[in-house]
Amino acid sequence: MKKITAFFLSVLLMSLPVKAEQAGIDFTKKLADDIIVNVLSANISDDEKLKIFHDRFKEDLDIQTIGKHVTGVYWRKATPKEQQEFLTAFLDFATKSWADKFNLYTGQKINFTGIQAAKSGQFFVSSSVEGNPPAEVLWRIKKAGSTYKITDIVIEGVSMVTSYRNEYVAFLHKNGGKLANLTQELQRKSQAFSFTKK
Repeated sequence: MKKITAFFLSVLLMSLPVKAEQAGIDFTKKLADDIIVNVLSANISDDEKLKIFHDRFKEDLDIQTIGKHVTGVYWRKATPKEQQEFLTAFLDFATKSWADKFNLYTGQKINFTGIQAAKSGQFFVSSSVEGNPPAEVLWRIKKAGSTYKITDIVIEGVSMVTSYRNEYVAFLHKNGGKLANLTQELQRKSQAFSFTKK
């Protein structure tokens, strides 16, 4: 009886990561499909595209964790009000800059190829955008309650979070280390934003 119980327990333990992995892939695939169908392939204005991107990024990105990471030690030096103002400006700017990248999509198929463990209990969902050559995209995700949150997007080996961190920490170092100064810079860039022409 003990052997039978141990066998079923081992099967259960082995099946949990598989279910978790598939759920992570399903979450990322649904996000990508929604963006393609409701934004990139839809006949809507640029303003409507940005609104949908903003809503999806706000819902599906772990903006708090990303915001802390990309500002390094300067995050802890800011007041809660300054931190919140930065997160609002950062979400707005990140939405526009990534909407611009995704907007260059011209109908290529996105294949989701698997999942692998990352640090801190997170996962990388691997995908490939068909082309010659294909573009490799990694979506770093973490479990958040009953759903998942994206903590980074890596395109052809270039990490969104690492790129922002390098840029923002350098900016803060040169501009008095005040998060409010970076917030103002992101607001300026957001106001000047326009989609890159295909």
